[in-house]
Amino acid sequence: MMETIGLLKELERELHDLCQPVTSLQCRLELGKLCGGEQALLEAAEGALEDAARIFEHVAKMREHLLAEGLGR
Repeated sequence: MMETIGLLKELERELHDLCQPVTSLQCRLELGKLCGGEQALLEAAEGALEDAARIFEHVAKMREHLLAEGLGR
């Protein structure tokens, strides 16, 4: 039971940390769309790729926690 509580707390922390790059990704893309123009869209895409890499890191950490508990594949 304590292991499950620890796992849930860790996953909750990771999900909280995941919100920031997801919000950043959304904002970058919206700003690129609003500003228009090729340069704005290129900058938005470059920033979005950075945010996507950060999102992947958080998802990988959550997956590691699940695998450590024997709950993932």
